[in-house]
Amino acid sequence: MRPETGGPRVVAVPHAGAGPHALMPLLSHLPEDLDVLGVTLPGREHRFGEPWADPDPGGVVTEIASELALLPRRPTVLFGHSLGAAVAAATALRKPEVCDAVVLSSYPSGGTEAQRAGRWEDAELLDIVARSGGTPEEVLTSDFWRTHLLRLLRGDLTLGSRLSTSTVDHTLPMPVTLLTSDDDELAIGTSLAPGGSRTRRRRFPGGHFYLLDDRNQRGVASEIAAAIQQAAR
Repeated sequence: MRPETGGPRVVAVPHAGAGPHALMPLLSHLPEDLDVLGVTLPGREHRFGEPWADPDPGGVVTEIASELALLPRRPTVLFGHSLGAAVAAATALRKPEVCDAVVLSSYPSGGTEAQRAGRWEDAELLDIVARSGGTPEEVLTSDFWRTHLLRLLRGDLTLGSRLSTSTVDHTLPMPVTLLTSDDDELAIGTSLAPGGSRTRRRRFPGGHFYLLDDRNQRGVASEIAAAIQQAAR
């Protein structure tokens, strides 16, 4: 996502239905000496043509952890928002040696048994889209793009609910920063997110996508930068 500098590394894992470039308005505020990499799940950005249905949480996490393990060792922070927070936490639990700190934003709910089984009604998904905000109207009025979006969301939200359930009551062995917002109807806050003895918490104004609000971008970026500074010590 940025030309490599050889400096400390931030690995960004985006929210449901999106690729990592959706986080660029925020990530552009990170210091220029940081390398920024993005995790791209199937069905979006350069992996648009890959199928994405009933994802296997273990397989997803293993693939990400294995790719990170191949990179040159540098101070590394995993940063994830919503679905991305669950993916980042599960990856850090699976292979803690690939990162030195974790920043988890809007950690997702474990959902219902039906949702963890992948049974999401279109109406449920469209309600989530409406409550999240930010989806262009032309996406929702196009049969092709609406169908594609709902397919992505169904897979992503199933993955997120499965992963967040699997990490409940686990303790991450590295410093953790938990970020939440005041009016987020789609996240569980910090009560069930995996933490540890070195856990920092911060709350921002706004809804589920508070981190992309102009008023919050620099503050969220500063939390990620602080985590990388702590990891580099």
